[in-house]
Amino acid sequence: MRRLLVLFVISHAALAQPVPDPVRDKSEPEALSPPRLLEPVMADYPPGATTAARVLLQLDVDEKGLPQNVRVLSAPQPGFDESALAAARKLRFEPARRGDEPIAVRIQYAFNFAAPPKLKPIAAQETPVNLAGQVRERGTRRKLSGIEVLADDLSALTDKDGRFELRGVPEGRPIEIVIAAPGYQRFTARETVKPGEKLEVEYRLQPVYASPYEATVQGERERREISHTVVSREEFDKIPGAQGDAVKIVEDLPGVARTSPIGGGLLVIRGSKPGDSLVYLDGEPIPLLFHFGALSSTFNPDLLDAIDYIPGNFSAAYGDLTGGLVEVRTRNLREEPHGYANLNLLESSALVEGKILPGLTVAVAGRRSYIDFVLRAAVSSNGDVGLTVAPRYYDAQLRVDWQPPGSAHRLSLIALTSDDALGLLVERPLEQDPNLSGSIDAETGFQQFRFKHEWRNGSLSLNTVAMFEKLLLKFVVGPSNFLLDAHDTYLRSTATWEVSENLGIASGIDVANRRLLVSAVFRQSFLFREGDYNTQSPRPDDATISLAPTLFNRLSPGVWAEARIHLLPNLSVTPGLRADLYRYSPRESNTTGTITPRLSARWEPSEKVAVKGGLGMYSEGARNGDAARPFGNPAILPERAWQATLGVELRPLPGFFASVEGFYKGLSELIVRNDTPDLLDNAGVGRVFGLEILIRKELSERLFGWIAYTLSRSDRIDRPGDRRRLFDFDQTHNLTAVASWRFGGGWQIGGRYRIITGNPDTPVIGSRYLANFDAYLPIYGPINSSRLPTFHQLDVRLDRTWTFDAWMLDAYVDVLNAYNHRSIEGSVYSYDFSQHAWFEGLPVIPTLGVKGSF
Repeated sequence: MRRLLVLFVISHAALAQPVPDPVRDKSEPEALSPPRLLEPVMADYPPGATTAARVLLQLDVDEKGLPQNVRVLSAPQPGFDESALAAARKLRFEPARRGDEPIAVRIQYAFNFAAPPKLKPIAAQETPVNLAGQVRERGTRRKLSGIEVLADDLSALTDKDGRFELRGVPEGRPIEIVIAAPGYQRFTARETVKPGEKLEVEYRLQPVYASPYEATVQGERERREISHTVVSREEFDKIPGAQGDAVKIVEDLPGVARTSPIGGGLLVIRGSKPGDSLVYLDGEPIPLLFHFGALSSTFNPDLLDAIDYIPGNFSAAYGDLTGGLVEVRTRNLREEPHGYANLNLLESSALVEGKILPGLTVAVAGRRSYIDFVLRAAVSSNGDVGLTVAPRYYDAQLRVDWQPPGSAHRLSLIALTSDDALGLLVERPLEQDPNLSGSIDAETGFQQFRFKHEWRNGSLSLNTVAMFEKLLLKFVVGPSNFLLDAHDTYLRSTATWEVSENLGIASGIDVANRRLLVSAVFRQSFLFREGDYNTQSPRPDDATISLAPTLFNRLSPGVWAEARIHLLPNLSVTPGLRADLYRYSPRESNTTGTITPRLSARWEPSEKVAVKGGLGMYSEGARNGDAARPFGNPAILPERAWQATLGVELRPLPGFFASVEGFYKGLSELIVRNDTPDLLDNAGVGRVFGLEILIRKELSERLFGWIAYTLSRSDRIDRPGDRRRLFDFDQTHNLTAVASWRFGGGWQIGGRYRIITGNPDTPVIGSRYLANFDAYLPIYGPINSSRLPTFHQLDVRLDRTWTFDAWMLDAYVDVLNAYNHRSIEGSVYSYDFSQHAWFEGLPVIPTLGVKGSF
């Protein structure tokens, strides 16, 4: 039972701190418009051939709209393949664009060859349309374009809405309909057109590999950052151990430290402490990433499209952070009715969306756990520990998008809510620790309203985002308590101007104003900071501090500008400059500011090789009450870091990507404890350096996955003259392998294997007895002078999808720690510190669930 309480206190100690101040990101990523064919190109029908054929090609459309790297994806069809390749090289496109900037994308393009008619075709103008219809994908109801429909000797191709029309279909007798499209099972039907009538039909094709996701043209967003990894929704939905949660996937990427037994707890990127790296949703910060225990994120993953992971050397559009960042992007809402219901052992969730009026789409989603119902039945009411509030969480989202037809303006509203609650009551002192009694209660939650306006006119664009946030953090741990009631407002506006093909300019302002009402009863030793001794509980000899409800304000405006310059056809540079102001008030007001220049460059000597590098300065204002008494020092200065990255990207084979990056980060003005009444100062320095390797098999019909390896070192010197020590989450080696294979018949299996150096640990070498308090204090060895054993774990996920005409059903089992290896997560001591034991991680945990979608 003591271990249960220790685990709870440890897991909530981080949550009990004031939340890191959200940092304003740039506006939501610019919309992607696919390439547009300027004029059709007809492929020559091969001499001597007598049948119909469909040749599916993959080609890269460059920034000038020219096809590159054309190859055949469909099965070999001699004669037809050669003709399709020759025609494809003549295609000309209006290039794809991210906003107004031309970008290169990879697309699929099909040529359909109709068999020579056996009979003389009837002139179109002489016969009316008597067979028409629509072709959709079975299960998802997705409209399929470019599909050939054969009816005896007649054929037609479906348009962008999946519709087709046939003229002169023989009447009064059965006609065989045949549709053979790559990626779908062969479809046949028999239809009879009555004399003088028109027959309207709908055909639904069965995909060979079922997928509930839209197949859209994807293009890389403009590369302003040196290190940038994108994970699509279909990938993070099926990765084992992540329960379909996008943010948890970040822990499987290079440079990210493992921080929790479940995964996806604190965000530690390239050796920077939690709070130095943040997660944004469409350019806006999320104050609480996960529900209790990091079981689920606070935003529904089914509304997401992809995640952008940028571990360092990010552009001047980001400020007030010295680590890395994760940008979670929502997807476009569907106009046709769509929804799902998901039920598993931990929670239930649902979503519904669709078009209300022309240009107006709406989505509503919600989720609720039922762990509380299970624990109420499992926990005895007569034991030492009882539940006053059984753990439960819920969240909900509302999104409304409106773009008047033909308008250059686009408006959006996103409303979010999340709430967690948990209560424990220690009825009497525990046998293992007679000093431990009282209650442990926690409630966390937030509500956000995000209003966005986007305008584009040729080479100019303006994006403005305003957000209001209400945040509640409430914790009671024995005699200590903390209450934060925040009302925060944010405003960000970004303007871009594409001056020419070789020059683009972007600039913006962002303002974050946090208004915090705080009350607390605590001891200073309760406020755990990076590098502190691993205290199991506050020191009993610390004086208790009481803070009546007090108003704190943190204002952090910033301005930035950067240029994207193409010096040569294959060389681009991005210089940027950012200025940030940090003002803390109203008690002992203090104002500080920073100016941080940045520069990145990218050189692509060939289509398969890219060299990249960057150098920049970064700053971060005080967080977690560090600039306010009684938690910290009002005279504290912003922390600073300079970052350098040099790397190379390779594309040796189609569908494969590799990246190797070396990085160095110098940290200065780090906030550390001192022995004066000021409590804190900026005496700390640090360094982080290492190597990251990513080898990735990009998403295809059957297989995707990656291997990520990080070799790194992160250490600190807390005060001049102190010994250099390891960072709390320093992990020398971090290797993760992820793979997922899709079989036919709706089956998919995936695995994730991780082997990671154990975290540093501070040993206890003795104790002393405090007679006045009847308690023991530990005597520690050097900070982080030992390590926990190496962590390794295998997670497995198995899915089975059934596809029906208008909906799909997915049954899944996600097994965490498949071979039941209890990894060591930390040290545990007896109340007098005379006995030591390892705190073991989670056993094998299977999660069963079903999900129905339409």
